[in-house]
Amino acid sequence: RVRLTDEQMQQLYERAPLALLGRWAFAVAQRLHPEDYRTYVIDRNINYTNICTARCTFCAFKRNDPAAADAYTLDYPAIFQKIAELVAIGGTQILMQGGMNPALPLGYYEGVLQGIREKFPSVHIHAFSPEEVKYGAGLAGVSFQDYLAELKDAGLGSVPGTSAEILDDQVRARISPGRISTAEWVDVITSAHRVGLPTTSTIMFGHIETDLQRMRHLDLLRSIQRDTGGITEFVPLSFVHRE
Repeated sequence: RVRLTDEQMQQLYERAPLALLGRWAFAVAQRLHPEDYRTYVIDRNINYTNICTARCTFCAFKRNDPAAADAYTLDYPAIFQKIAELVAIGGTQILMQGGMNPALPLGYYEGVLQGIREKFPSVHIHAFSPEEVKYGAGLAGVSFQDYLAELKDAGLGSVPGTSAEILDDQVRARISPGRISTAEWVDVITSAHRVGLPTTSTIMFGHIETDLQRMRHLDLLRSIQRDTGGITEFVPLSFVHRE
C-alpha cells in the first residue's frame, strides 16, 4: 500500500476523471467486501437537548439561552417514548447526540444509557459525539479512555465520529473557536477503539476549507483506520449555508 503525498493527492483530485476515480474506489470496495449484498439498519436520531455553550459559527441547532422559546432538554420518559416508537416499527438502533448543556448533571449521561439498556435491551446505542465525550470527561475529571469505558459499561455501543468538520486546526479556529481540537478528536476516537467501542467518521465540506485540507482530513481518517480498524462508516456532510 502506497501512501500518497500531498502533491499526488492534489493531482488526482484536480486531473483524474471522476468516473475513473469511482471505478478505482469501487475496485477497492470489492476487494475489501466481495459479498454481493449490503446491509442497513432502521434507526432514529434523538437530540436530547439543543442548549449548548459551544460557539460554532455554522450551527443552526444550538440555543445558547436556556430561556429561548425553542430551547429544550428531553427527560428520560420522553427519550424512552421515542425509542418505543422506533421499536414498534422494527427499528434496532438510535443515534443520540445533544449540546453541551451546563444544567445537566454528569449522571444524566450514564443514567440515560442504563435506562435504555434496561428497557430496550435489543436496541444498539450509538451516542455522544467526541465533543460531548470531551465535555463529559472534563466534568468527571478523567481521561477520555476512562470516561468512554464507563459509558460502555452503562450501555453505550458505539460512538459517532461527528464534531470533525475539517480536521485542520486553522479551519477549526475560524468556524468553531474553542471547540475540540484535531488532536483531541483523534484521541477520543482512538480511545473509543481501545476500549472496544467502534466509531463512525465524518467530514463537513463546502465552506472555507481548501481542497488540500479536505484530502488531508481523509488521509488522517485512513491513518486511524489502518492503526485501529475501528471505523465502521464514513459520512460526508455538505455544509448547509441557510440559517
